[in-house]
Amino acid sequence: MIRWITEKLGTSSWEFAHAFPDLYIVDVRDLVDKPGNEITAIRARIAEAVDSLARGEKVVICCDYGISRSNSIAAGVLAAAEKIPMEAAVQRVLTATGESEIKLEVLDAVWRAVEPPLQTVSGGSILITGASGFIGAAITKRLRESGQTVVTPSHQEIDLLQDAIRLDLIVKKHRVGKMVHLAAPRVYTSNLSLGHMLVMLKNVLDVAARNGLQFYYLSSWEIYSGYRTQALLADETLPARPASTYGYAKHLSEMLIRTYAEQHSLVSLILRSSPVYGVQSDRPKFIWNFLSKARQGQEIVTHRYLNGLPALDLLHIEDLQAALFKALTSEVTGELNIGSGTLVTTAEVARLLIEKTGSSSTIRHLPIESYIGNIAMDTSRAKRLLAWQPTVHLSQGLDQYLQHEHPVKERANE
Repeated sequence: MIRWITEKLGTSSWEFAHAFPDLYIVDVRDLVDKPGNEITAIRARIAEAVDSLARGEKVVICCDYGISRSNSIAAGVLAAAEKIPMEAAVQRVLTATGESEIKLEVLDAVWRAVEPPLQTVSGGSILITGASGFIGAAITKRLRESGQTVVTPSHQEIDLLQDAIRLDLIVKKHRVGKMVHLAAPRVYTSNLSLGHMLVMLKNVLDVAARNGLQFYYLSSWEIYSGYRTQALLADETLPARPASTYGYAKHLSEMLIRTYAEQHSLVSLILRSSPVYGVQSDRPKFIWNFLSKARQGQEIVTHRYLNGLPALDLLHIEDLQAALFKALTSEVTGELNIGSGTLVTTAEVARLLIEKTGSSSTIRHLPIESYIGNIAMDTSRAKRLLAWQPTVHLSQGLDQYLQHEHPVKERANE
């Protein structure tokens, strides 16, 4: 199949297009579909196609599959032939072909062959993926209030599972200097979501690395969830031991980020957060469930695992927002653990809600034949490097819940 970008310029696989003798074929199969293509070789292919178009011929640019190399070169040809910016040429190629699997490494080389790429600048704008979610909305608001320019592409604008090229165009257009990756599948506990999380991360890392961005990633306490203790204070040197699909996904994500830091000199900061709560979200759901039962005087059921009562280091959204803000306005890299530093059992949360509502509810512990990770975050490094510390006590945070009848549904942040 030939996908026509203009009446006289198209792309296709070599196997299909070379059978049409009336077409002028520009063969780009000898270019590589990865970094390393010489600018002179790319310019030669572009010049060949532009000259043929000038003679009035129909030109089809061909690689093995008609996807990455052919469409990248086609964008360069369109920019050179019509004297339009590369950004506009790439958009037209994407629209005409519907192809989003163009390799950034190839397109970047073509871009440099046609025009000098825009360089990111220190103090440039901040791009946030997943900005419509619970955490994304909070940090976006804080940054804008401080006068920062924040770019928040929606899922309707870019699908991070396949739209790395469109994300790259947005980064260049808005002169982005920093990227915060918060986007994740709405359902994040399935095996399929693990794959989606890694694909999304790989795409944004490609864009960040190709554009020299500072990269910020929100990881989770769940990378430690496999430790079978009644209570454990985790600092950044504690080896990861995930025990859930989400924990595996976050651990693999951290490994991928560190690989990019080593191989592409990516400047990155990973913030591992304990569970975040706040009335703007329906998570963690057990708080809302307990509150609903307390208001109705119903029995509240909590759990008892083989290693004791489940306990969480609950972090209020305002404290995480403050940590993210300080991180984005600092030069700290590496990993930071973020949390309240204090464990509270789910039974204690239930008791607090019963007291605050004056409820007659009772609490029952249901035995669970399994282990639970009771992890508190050691935030010493964050306090030292960011001059940050949590300020919202759990009792204050729960008081906010009492003012709401129902949780505010968290929007999908993919």
